[in-house]
Amino acid sequence: MTVAPRAGSRLPDAITDPATGRRISLLDWKAANLRASWLLSVIMVLLLGGLGWLIGYAFDPGLAVVFLAIAVALGVGQSAAAFWASDTMVLSVAGARPATKDEHRYLVNVSEAVAIGAGVPAPRMYVIDNPAPNAFATGRDPQHGTIAVTTGLIELLDRQELEGVVAHEMAHIRNYDVRFMSMLAATVGAIVLLRDVALRAMRFGGMGRRRSGGGSGGGRGQILALLLLVVVLILAPVLALALRMAVSRRREYLADATGAYITRNPDGLARALEKLRDFRGPPMKVSEGVAHMFFTNPTRRLNATGLFATHPPLQERINRLRRM
Repeated sequence: MTVAPRAGSRLPDAITDPATGRRISLLDWKAANLRASWLLSVIMVLLLGGLGWLIGYAFDPGLAVVFLAIAVALGVGQSAAAFWASDTMVLSVAGARPATKDEHRYLVNVSEAVAIGAGVPAPRMYVIDNPAPNAFATGRDPQHGTIAVTTGLIELLDRQELEGVVAHEMAHIRNYDVRFMSMLAATVGAIVLLRDVALRAMRFGGMGRRRSGGGSGGGRGQILALLLLVVVLILAPVLALALRMAVSRRREYLADATGAYITRNPDGLARALEKLRDFRGPPMKVSEGVAHMFFTNPTRRLNATGLFATHPPLQERINRLRRM
C-alpha cells in the first residue's frame, strides 16, 4: 500500500538537520540556495577574470586585458549554460529517454503522487536503460524539474522505496539544490579549463617570453605573475572541488530528511538505501562530471567521508533515517 501524501497534505516549514539536530527552515534553505547560486555566478566571473588577467600578463603584459575579456566571456557563458542548459546536457550524458505513461505508468504515477506531497509541479520523468539502481534530479527550478531513474532502480524497489527515492530527488528540486550544484560545477569546470589553457601555454614556452621593452621591472612583474598563476592554478581547482564535494555531501543528508517528510515514511527511503548498499551487480559507468548528481555515487568508494567523496556513507544515511 502506498503512503504517498494525499492532496491537501502539507510539507512542514522546517525539518531537523540530521547532522546537527537543529531545526532548519526549508524556506530559508531554498532562499539561501537561490542567493548562493547568483553569488557563485558573480564569483566565477570575477575569479575567471583575475585568472585570465594573470595568464595574459605572464604571457605578454600588453595582452592582459584581452585575456581578461576572454575569461570573463567564458565565465558568463558557463553561467548561462549551467542555468539554461544543464538539464539537457546531463540527460544526454546519462543516456536518459523520456518516460511515457504507456510504458512507464507505474513510475509516472509515483512521481505525480509524491509531487503532491512536495507541493511542486510533477517533474518530467526520464528513464535510463541500465541495470544498476540509481537516479538523479536536474532542472533550474521546480517548474522545470526533471528526474531520471534507471530501469534497475524500478525493478529493484517496491512502491514505498521508489517513492522515497523520488521524494529525495524532488527535495533537491524543491530546495533549489540542483541549480546551486550546477553553478558550482560550472565554476570548477571553468577553472579547470583555464588551468589547462595556461599549462599548454607554459608547455610551449609562451609565457614570460616577451620581456623586452618593459625593462627589468616588467620582466620581474611577469615572473611574479607566472609564479602566482602556477600557485593559483594548482590550488584553486583542488580547493573548489573539495568545497563542491563537501557541499554535495551535506545536501544529501538534507534531501534524505526532506524526502522522508514528503512521504511521511523514512523507513521506505532507508530500505531503498539498504538495497542499493547490498546491490552486487555491475556498477553504472557515468562521467565524473555528473556522478555527484546521482542518488548514490555510482563509484562505491565515493560514498564515504573522504575529502573528495561526493556522497556520505550509505550506512550513515540509513542510520540517520532510522532515527527519525
